[in-house]
Amino acid sequence: MLSGPDEEDETGGDTGSGAALRRLADRDRRAGRRHATVLLIGRVMHADRGSICLVHDISTVGLKARFTTLPALGETLEIKVRGMPLLRATVRWVDGFHAGVDFDEPHVIDPVFAMRDAAGMIARSPRFVVSAPVRLNVEGYWYAARLVDISTGGAKLEVAPSLCEHFSQGQAAQLVVDPGGLAIFAAICWRRGNRFGLRFVAPLSLVTLSRVLESNPDCQVPIPPPRGLATTTGD
Repeated sequence: MLSGPDEEDETGGDTGSGAALRRLADRDRRAGRRHATVLLIGRVMHADRGSICLVHDISTVGLKARFTTLPALGETLEIKVRGMPLLRATVRWVDGFHAGVDFDEPHVIDPVFAMRDAAGMIARSPRFVVSAPVRLNVEGYWYAARLVDISTGGAKLEVAPSLCEHFSQGQAAQLVVDPGGLAIFAAICWRRGNRFGLRFVAPLSLVTLSRVLESNPDCQVPIPPPRGLATTTGD
């Protein structure tokens, strides 16, 4: 497990919660466990719901993160972050929405920083399934579309078949997510049939991604199937 929340966080200030957490942090430092400071969006699977988190630190045996759903001490979670397999973990300390978790088994953390995974595929942030109406501005024209999924780095959209001819790879676009009128600048990076992908000009922050997901009640953070069962998708 990583150092407790007695360290200074990204907003500044001491969020200390006592000697017990400091003892846990000291234990990890004495053990010489390798850890790294990161800022990664993670997909969190609780027993009955899904949410997201911002990972601050990760090691071979655990991580520290800020959660959007209040974690519970002793709770078992499954967390997906860029480049890593699904991480099964237990919450060991909680300080507000910040928490530290221990993995059920050690993991090599090098893939977090790699551009490609062991199979040569580009490592991507977790995706969140969404079904929401959006507006898209391409070359000065507005189009109605449906948001299919979204991550910190991009999104998948669907349009009416009659509109497909208006979209092509490389076009600049402005995505407006309703409700709220949140505008995100992007470029079209692929198109297949009446679906196409957007790559955002800048990665979305935890706050912005949370705003998109929370404003769309149809948003889903998929709960994985029982271990040993495989699933496939068409995309």
